[in-house]
Amino acid sequence: MKLTSLKIENFRNFENINVDLTNQNVIFGMNDVGKTNFMFALRFLLDKEVRKNGFKTSDYYKNNIDKTIKITLGVDLSDRETNNDSKHIISKVGGARSSDKLDEFYFRVEGTFEKSEAMGIPKIYWGNKFEELIEVNQNGIFSSLDNLFKVVYVDPTIDLEKTFLKNRNKLFDQAKLDESDINISDEIKQLADTLNNKISSMNIIQSFQANITDEYKKLKNENIKIEMKSELSINGYFGNLIPYIKRDNDDHIYPTSGDGRKKILAYSLLNHLIQLQEGNKIIIYLIEEPENSLHRSMQIALSKQLFNSKVYNYFFLSTHSSELLYEMDHASLIRVYSQSGTACESYIYTVDTEYRDVKKELNRSLATALFANKVLLVEGPSEKVLFEKILEEVNPMYELDGGFLLDVNGIKFEPYAKVLRGLNISVIVKTDNDLKSKKNQPTKFDLIGLQRCLNLLEDYEEISLPAIEIDYSKIDSEGKKVYSEKEKLKMVIEKKKDIFQQYENQIRLLKEKNIYLSKIDLEHDLYEAIGPTMQNALGSNPIKYLQDHKLINMIEFTKYLSQTDCSTIINHPLFEALRKLVSSNEIEIS
Repeated sequence: MKLTSLKIENFRNFENINVDLTNQNVIFGMNDVGKTNFMFALRFLLDKEVRKNGFKTSDYYKNNIDKTIKITLGVDLSDRETNNDSKHIISKVGGARSSDKLDEFYFRVEGTFEKSEAMGIPKIYWGNKFEELIEVNQNGIFSSLDNLFKVVYVDPTIDLEKTFLKNRNKLFDQAKLDESDINISDEIKQLADTLNNKISSMNIIQSFQANITDEYKKLKNENIKIEMKSELSINGYFGNLIPYIKRDNDDHIYPTSGDGRKKILAYSLLNHLIQLQEGNKIIIYLIEEPENSLHRSMQIALSKQLFNSKVYNYFFLSTHSSELLYEMDHASLIRVYSQSGTACESYIYTVDTEYRDVKKELNRSLATALFANKVLLVEGPSEKVLFEKILEEVNPMYELDGGFLLDVNGIKFEPYAKVLRGLNISVIVKTDNDLKSKKNQPTKFDLIGLQRCLNLLEDYEEISLPAIEIDYSKIDSEGKKVYSEKEKLKMVIEKKKDIFQQYENQIRLLKEKNIYLSKIDLEHDLYEAIGPTMQNALGSNPIKYLQDHKLINMIEFTKYLSQTDCSTIINHPLFEALRKLVSSNEIEIS
């Protein structure tokens, strides 16, 4: 079974959304945009304990009770020959599957408001034709849907003690004791009786019992006697069990203190309980903001467990933490945001084969950008250092306004742009006008900078730009052809300027799509904006100085930049990309 879609209509702050799902789903967005409501929609559909309360007026979009709430989950059953969950669904839904569209199936809860009941009455439907679902009989709050699914909701404040106490009898079911355990149990009962006899013989206990009995009889004259007993013999020895920690090679035991440790242990306990559960219900986890109280390293560990453990076959995770996304793959990223009303965008994220070896690096950078509204992609750390310095001087609050700077660090722009655009996050690109000589053809150059930009255009017909010739060879005194690196550098720079003019129309189109190509490269762009400052700070050849050790020298150079320099740079035409990051219009930034 594969989760494929969720459609929410007229529920809370969702008027009408439809998102693509996978079996692992990540929900993110700013505070108060509806992530919890998204989770509640799933709980209304799949959890009878939530459904039994019905839909309140406030559950209807803008309190419009004249419209029906509809929450519809779609699944794919194409693996029905091999997957037990798909087989389980098919065995339970019977004739609700017609002969066509056998791979599709839908589950829906509807709530039509009944004024006489002052609530919306939930009704369950299912079938493989979205527009013709069949109503499912209900017995009170229970329906056949509840034989299929079990929802495990994990709230941000999951409490270890409450979770353990609530499930203690299930964890230690005395009916499941084997013969050896029964013998040990009898011995423990005898020891408990001995313990109580010893306690009762203590003078302090006998004195207390006599005094409290006298006080009781003054209030109510009954032929009784108060006796103190250890609960070990009354409630059974399992009734007093609580978890402790014992370190390796240490005979002492320690309480499970610390919010982070308690939370991890509570998750471990839940995982164990689910595996113990009888029956073959399909378990769907709804996990809200588990990063609360967890150290960064524990969040990364939890990410590994969520995305790689067989326990979490199906889950929905809401989070503000980029660390929880380090291990994501084959996941649906669901962005909830407000745009004159709450909207959702989803993107099925799979790490391409070519990035498999750098999956964690790719995910680490991408995950942080997912929480922004607008992202500027730059080639590497030197660009990021420069741009951060400029923004620090002219617009230090840009991240609070939803902006984010991301260097792709050699991983290419495409995977970032594809995912961010898919989630309706604005993407801006700034890259160099690079040329690259062909293998074994030193004077033939590919226009890789311009080609890179054109490849980022959506719905753009793929064309390969023709290579160009730059003959930087000379004939030496012996009549042999030799290549001068110094001449090559000079000619390549001039050719880049020619390309910038020759492809003026394409570059204008790129700008309209927020893709910005340098005239030559970052250092030359910078020189065109603030040449005198660069010479004063770095000497007569500042461009070469910055290019020799890009990151180190750029860090050094940014120390010389004044607020005026930074304002000059961001307002220069060659740095329009940076201006776009901090402004939605063309106002001057100073």
